[in-house]
Formats: sequence, C-alpha cells, structure tokens
Amino acid sequence: MILHFFRRWISLHHKPAVRVGTALAIALLLNLLFGASFYLAESANQPGLKFWDSVWWSMVTMTTVGYGDFYPKTFVGRFLVAYPCLVVGIGLIGYSLGVIAESMLEGFNQRHKGKATMRFEEHLVICQCPSVSRVLQLVAQFRAAHGDPHRPAVVVTSRLEELPVEFRENSIHFVKGLPTSEDSLNRAGVARAAGVIVLARDPHDEGSDSESFTAGTLVKLIEEDSGRPISLVIELADRKNQRMMDRVGANGIVPVEGITDMLLMQEVFNPGLRNLFEDLVTYKKGCEFYIVPHRLAGRNLREIQIAALDHPSSLQIVGAIRNGVTIMNSDQTFSLEGADKLVLLAEKRADYEAFESTHLHSNLQPQIA
Repeated sequence: MILHFFRRWISLHHKPAVRVGTALAIALLLNLLFGASFYLAESANQPGLKFWDSVWWSMVTMTTVGYGDFYPKTFVGRFLVAYPCLVVGIGLIGYSLGVIAESMLEGFNQRHKGKATMRFEEHLVICQCPSVSRVLQLVAQFRAAHGDPHRPAVVVTSRLEELPVEFRENSIHFVKGLPTSEDSLNRAGVARAAGVIVLARDPHDEGSDSESFTAGTLVKLIEEDSGRPISLVIELADRKNQRMMDRVGANGIVPVEGITDMLLMQEVFNPGLRNLFEDLVTYKKGCEFYIVPHRLAGRNLREIQIAALDHPSSLQIVGAIRNGVTIMNSDQTFSLEGADKLVLLAEKRADYEAFESTHLHSNLQPQIA
C-alpha cells in the first residue's frame, strides 16, 4: 500500500529534483515514524534507550545494515515494529535509489538530447550549427579572449539530434530548437549570456538571412526585457540584405562573402599576409585589435600615438573611428572628439586602460587651437 502510494505520487511529478526530493522526504518520514514506534514499544523494557537511539535503529534496519547495538526485546517491538520496518525499508530504500538513479539518468539524457534548460551566466550562445568544427573554433576563441578555458558555451540548433562527442569533450552544451523561437533562446539562457553569435544556417542560401534577422530581433527583445546588455553579432549570408540586418541593432554584422576574396587577392600580391592576419584576429596568441571609447577629447591623435609607443605594454594606437568611418592615416592636426573611438593593437584591453589613466594624464596636455 505504502509503496503503491509512493509510486503513484512519484509518477505525477516529472521534474527530477521533485522526484528525488520526494523520495528522500518519504524515506526520512518513515525513518522517524518507525523510530518513534520502536521507542514507544521498547523504552519501558530498555531503560537506557533514547529517542534518537530508536531513530538510529530504524535507519540501520531499513537499510539492512543491522549493527546490532540496538534490537527489539518485546513482542510488539519485534513483530509490529521491526518486521514492518524491515519489509517496508527494503522496498522503500531500493525504490528510492532507483528513483534517484533514474532522475540522474533522465537529467543526463535531457542534456544529451538538447532538452535541458541552461543556468549559466556570462556564457556564449551560438545560434545555428553549420559545422561542428566551426563551432569549436568560435568557442576556443571566446574562451581565449576571456582567459577561461572552461567558460560555458551553448549551441542552439534544430539540426542536431544529440550532443556530438566533440562538444561533450569540450564542455559545449546544446539546446535543440529553432533559434527563431523565443523558448529555445530562453532555454539557452540568452538573457544571462555575455555574447550571442547568430551564424547563417546556410552561407550559400540568402534565405538564411531572414532567419538570422528573426533570431537577432528576438535577442534584442530579450535584452530589452532583461535590462542588461548582450553583445550580438550576426553573420550575413548575402550583402544585399545588409540594410535589413542593420535594423536589428546588432553590435556587429559580418558578411560571409567578400572578406575571404579580399584576403585571397592580398595573398597573391603579398604572400604570407594570411599568417599576419590570422595572428591579429586570434585571441590565442600575440596582439589583437580592439575598438575602445576614450576620455581624451581635444587631444592630438598623433601625440597620443607617439606616447603609446613609449608605454611599457605592447600597445599601439593605429587609428580612430569617427561617424562610422575608420581613419588610419590622419594628418598631424587631427584631434579627438568625445564620440570618436580608438583602434588599438594590444595584447589585452586593460593595457590601454592603464595607458589612459597614467601615462597620458601626466605627459600630454590638450591641444590648443
């Protein structure tokens, strides 16, 4: 009767945490119940017996350990308390362990099949999975940029049926669903993510941009609801859709076509440039490009560049961005405005912060017109 009720109750609750908690709670309740019954039946014939001794006896009996330090001496204690305790205990403990093991396996299967809800923070979310190798490269760069080889990453895609071995070996998680579904994005924890990359489902299909547009728009809506910034980058399959994609308001839009072609042509006339370009854009080694705001309005850019060369860190200020236009070779009179951004070549972003707060403030004066 008890086991039947227990089985019915467990079957009504499908969440693993609820099922495990219920199993443990019922086991504890019966432990206390049999312990109290043993105490009432035996305390008169065992003067030194205490209540918690009885609870201890109930636990070792239910688990069939049977240390023998306490045992029933009366008819009621033996046949009306100990016997039911042993029979119910064997079934209950066995069933409870089964529920716990089943719940653990169910949780593993949910993660393996992409059905689990992610609870990470400051992680990377990648929408679409054109190839496993490409996702691995993106995650490796993300972790290198943060200096954390274990930073969580989640892939949202409907293409995968289960978590690939390569993802499991690299601690990359998986949510099965369409990136154009708000439910899928919420299960991936987009609201708590450090960044979201929306890849083109098929780089050769311009229709992929419509899906990327929808996914990007949902991310921005989630960002608005959460009240915290989410860095969003979208891959553009066809440059003809650039204007449409601009409406999303993403932090960056990277076209599939064009960059590779330009790099190939540069390699024709400047062999070896590919290696240089790779070193500049990877976070795994050497220096990288950074675009940063500044607090140096009114200062001469050329003087700032010279001062950066004297800084102890490997820092170079290679240009500025004004009104969306990159200025790499400015004239000697070019002064920074408050809305400008600086283009840096540095090992880490913190090098510029140190440079700005110490070296510049003590060595340069605002330019006087």
